[in-house]
Amino acid sequence: MKPRRWLSTSVAMMTFGILTFATLPTASAQLGSLFSALNPVETIDVKDLKAKLDRQKTLEDKAKEENQSVKSPFVLVDVRSDKEIDVSMIPGAITKAQFEKESQKYKDKTVIVYCLSGGRSSRYASQLRDEGFDVKNFKGSILGWCGAELPVVTPEGKATNRVHVFSDRYKIPSRYEAITD
Repeated sequence: MKPRRWLSTSVAMMTFGILTFATLPTASAQLGSLFSALNPVETIDVKDLKAKLDRQKTLEDKAKEENQSVKSPFVLVDVRSDKEIDVSMIPGAITKAQFEKESQKYKDKTVIVYCLSGGRSSRYASQLRDEGFDVKNFKGSILGWCGAELPVVTPEGKATNRVHVFSDRYKIPSRYEAITD
């Protein structure tokens, strides 16, 4: 076989194999991260998220003064575990469980997801995108938020300086108390 024919035959066989393999349910699950890497979810950084949250807070305060309600164009979703969320969250966020309980309510909003460092939220963002949501992954997640020394709150909305980080592997500014248990 001539080198050129061998190359085109090999490419055709590999393409057919990948396409066939990727259509199998188990293959899709196993290769999902590969395909997600080829089509990553859009991200949002700390500066842009803070600006969105500040703008939303201003609109809510003004609407409250005028006895009106305001509809937010986005929802911030914390996809961390209950153990992490019980320590603190970014102000204005809801939990993944709250989001999933009424997900259709958020179909017309941009869904911004975060976790500890961005891995879990990236996977969840890909899943939501595949379900038809307009979604962004908060780049840096709560570690990035704390790195910018921004406030965190308890699930009840009270200010705190505690952040669940699993281990001393993750560094946060000294103004925060790292919780590892």
